[in-house]
Amino acid sequence: MTGRRWLGWRFKNGTPLWFTLTGGLLLANAVLHFGLLATVSKWAQSSPDALHSHRVPFMDGVNYFIQPWLGWYLDAWWIGAGLLVLLVLLLLLNRDQLERDAL
Repeated sequence: MTGRRWLGWRFKNGTPLWFTLTGGLLLANAVLHFGLLATVSKWAQSSPDALHSHRVPFMDGVNYFIQPWLGWYLDAWWIGAGLLVLLVLLLLLNRDQLERDAL
């Protein structure tokens, strides 16, 4: 059997590079995004200053302030959605490379 298994499906000639890169970027984005959101209360400031001007509100009513570039990333939910859409689109375009795995 050649190729790697993926939810009962596998690639006929081994896992292509586009799948590995897109899936890896999607996973890295998710881990980084959720990791930052889960720990922001431990490292962010509770009052703004010149470097930390982006407000991150939490549901408990506390506001934290972080650097604007990091705030842009935390607000950019569309990065993960775009990577997921790209992965699905690439899978659809290359569906002839997929085959059902006989378990």
